[in-house]
Amino acid sequence: MKDLVIVFPGQGSQFAGMGRKWFDEHESVRERFAQASDIVGYSLADLCFTAPPAEVTRTRYAQVSLLVLSYSMYEVMTAGRKVPVSYLTGHSLGEITALLAAGALTFEDAVRLVKVRGEAMEGCAAESGTGMIAAVRMPVADVEKCVEDFNAAGHDVQVANYNGELQTVLSGTLDDLKGITAHLEDRGGRAVKLNVAGAFHSTFMAGALPEYTKALNEVTIAEPAVPVYSNVTGEAYESAEAIREALAVQLTSPVRWSDIVASLVDRKAAVWIEVGPKQVLKKMLTGAVGSGEVYSLDEEPDRVGAVLDHLVELRKREPGVVGLCLGAAAATRNRNFDADEYHNGVVLSYRKLQELSKLDQESLSDQQKQAALDLLLTIMRTKRVPEAEQRERIESILRRTREAGLRTIAGALAT
Repeated sequence: MKDLVIVFPGQGSQFAGMGRKWFDEHESVRERFAQASDIVGYSLADLCFTAPPAEVTRTRYAQVSLLVLSYSMYEVMTAGRKVPVSYLTGHSLGEITALLAAGALTFEDAVRLVKVRGEAMEGCAAESGTGMIAAVRMPVADVEKCVEDFNAAGHDVQVANYNGELQTVLSGTLDDLKGITAHLEDRGGRAVKLNVAGAFHSTFMAGALPEYTKALNEVTIAEPAVPVYSNVTGEAYESAEAIREALAVQLTSPVRWSDIVASLVDRKAAVWIEVGPKQVLKKMLTGAVGSGEVYSLDEEPDRVGAVLDHLVELRKREPGVVGLCLGAAAATRNRNFDADEYHNGVVLSYRKLQELSKLDQESLSDQQKQAALDLLLTIMRTKRVPEAEQRERIESILRRTREAGLRTIAGALAT
């Protein structure tokens, strides 16, 4: 089975008129726009389709509109399909969209949170006289050395985004960015000024933290149903509390996009789909994911649909949780020769697994899948399988079936 990664874009992907096709063709998109408009207090449809381009690019408006459009596109893409998503992530703001898609946030809370985020960041940027540039055509290590040398003279330029080996985004005051641009160009690099309002993902955003942190503390964050990769660490979140902490840290720390991509490539992620306006992330991913396939839902919806239908069919041919539990139960060596214990713990549990296997595997509830894992644990413990092997068997099943919501079963092994 090919592992599927869904990625959501951040600020910079917005443009006047974005999402018009999706809005016109899908009632669910119109409903999400209306729902979000009630929350934020202005019409998102008017903002995206009729407002002057300068309004759409304002941080306070761009972030909310990108979240709502990207998520409503995701809902259209997955409607009527049980899409086998292995991983979710997003660039900067897009990480919140990923958390929404993974069920860690409700739609209402995500919109409220991003509204505060955008307003706080815009207000902070307006007072700072800062901006961002992209250093290109120069390896990351060389860019970091240039920044270190430049800052040694009393300047304060900070790495904001590690986008790829040859694209590193820097934040700083406008004067310092002019200086580091010359510094980079003298050493063979090139700098591109970005059309953003301030020095995002740097300590220059510290002024936005109090208001944003307050909003974070007011929303409910659940454990994601699908692994979501963090911009702060480059790895998957391990708990709901880690999400809350990292989302606050994200405002003032660099986006480690290249680390996320490297982690997922190491996990053999094979299909990447960008869900949001334009194809900014597709361009960054192409060439960075080896032989992985990269698509943009906005630019090639029919092709994406065909790819997803193919993945759905492949998933149907794979054994599910119950089938893999049956296989593991039969494959583990028995070290218990007490006949009564073996009958009660192994034989009866195996029969219950067989009964579960007769049900429609596509319709199994989480409780039934959890029951299958519990039965396998009972079998392995009765057989006196070493705990390390028990843990590996369970975790292997969860990896293969992408049942991240059940992964806490492994915690039972520690009790």
